[in-house]
Amino acid sequence: MPRPKSKISIDVPTRSLRDIPGGSDVFIDANVLIYGLAGQSVECKDLLLRCSREEVIGVCLFETANEATHRFMLADAKAKGLISSENARELRRKPEVVKGLLDYWRNTQRILALNLLFIPLDEHILRTAYGERRDAGLLTNDSMIVSSMRFFGVSNLASADGDFDRVAGITVFAPFDLSS
Repeated sequence: MPRPKSKISIDVPTRSLRDIPGGSDVFIDANVLIYGLAGQSVECKDLLLRCSREEVIGVCLFETANEATHRFMLADAKAKGLISSENARELRRKPEVVKGLLDYWRNTQRILALNLLFIPLDEHILRTAYGERRDAGLLTNDSMIVSSMRFFGVSNLASADGDFDRVAGITVFAPFDLSS
């Protein structure tokens, strides 16, 4: 199912994750990690397998892996009925529950084993990300990804987030097998 386009699109069509050319570099967004490892998207899972086999070079911020870890933790607690919704505030009030969660960490270990190139943020990227927020109206984490992409010369992005459609100079590849 095609992903709805952002209303502020720059008229660059989003392509399928399956269209990422072999041998190319691609930045990986947290939602691709989550959908692939949680089994919610075959296309995301296939891309992560391509990264692990070095058919494409997957690039990821440590902060993106941390974002996925956080979301896996919330999903783990909710799936076990320990919180009523995937709400960090509710889980924060239950430190004993957090201590007992294990499944989310297995997914984080799977991320770390994917043969991705993990890169840290630095002051330059933090500063230039402001321009990405100003120009495209991105939220903080998304602007860090785009700023990093520009700094490292990576123009391909794997993401289910339509906000990236507003960013000039990048090619967005998205999973088309997600339910609305």
